[in-house]
Amino acid sequence: MIKYTSLLFLSLFVFACGKNKKELIENAPLIRADYTDDTGRKVHLAHRVETVVSIAPSITEMIFAIGGQKKLIARSQACDYPAATDSIPKVMTYPSLDVEKLVTIKPDLILTTDEIFTPDGIAALEAKGLNIYLQSYKTMSDVYRCMRDLGKILECEKHANKVADSLQNIATQVEKETKDLAKYHTMILVSDDPLKVIGGTGYLNELIEKAGGVNIFKDKKEGYPTTTAEEIMMRQPEYIIIPSDDPEVYTKFLMLYPYLHNTPADIQHHIFIVSPDVFYRPGPRTTEALLTLTNILHSSLTPDKFK
Repeated sequence: MIKYTSLLFLSLFVFACGKNKKELIENAPLIRADYTDDTGRKVHLAHRVETVVSIAPSITEMIFAIGGQKKLIARSQACDYPAATDSIPKVMTYPSLDVEKLVTIKPDLILTTDEIFTPDGIAALEAKGLNIYLQSYKTMSDVYRCMRDLGKILECEKHANKVADSLQNIATQVEKETKDLAKYHTMILVSDDPLKVIGGTGYLNELIEKAGGVNIFKDKKEGYPTTTAEEIMMRQPEYIIIPSDDPEVYTKFLMLYPYLHNTPADIQHHIFIVSPDVFYRPGPRTTEALLTLTNILHSSLTPDKFK
């Protein structure tokens, strides 16, 4: 939630020189900006946002998608998409955050997510006089809403709304097309050691449902629950989706858990390795993930059908 306050000085009227007073008021600079981020934190700035740093790849992708990159003066080294990010200076976040560089460049606002920063980490930055704004993505609707919020912050609201509306419309079309189709038992594998999967909360669980599948771990309340090979076999996945850059990831997975050679997904060769960035970054490419998964589960529903 974002609130702007305009304070106008009498001098605007003294030097109006015949200009329309209404026009002067509408075009007056915003000299105070108040924000409430997705965690309920209040952020008060003395002026509107002119410079931001993104410490989250998902946010960086959103900024470029909505046309707000002119105000992006730095980004984390993990922010590597789109290619135009190469021209944006980096702030190292691994193995530790380069706080001193942030203090040096002094952005009006640091944009990040509630999964990246702990309360202690936020407090440490605020102690340095830095302003932090956190986004949170629990559902796909949150992704679209966060795009719109960034549009307000970066003053490209019209374009941000257009992009968000377009992506949301595609998701609605996909859900409509898959509504009456077969619902295949689907599993998204997060890691093999420890063995983690996508649970019943979060936008990735929703992604499976919209694509026309059933998350076999939807009863798990955690976003990324730990499981066992025996439990996976008991739940009988018909499709196994693995976001990974390693083409041998499933072979390595079976070396650790040979017992899983006999899942319906393995028997029917329904093992699919997909882009981790596309699936794990909640942003404009979340729609690409949805279209990819929809086509995997229902081959007749190609991305071109919706684009």
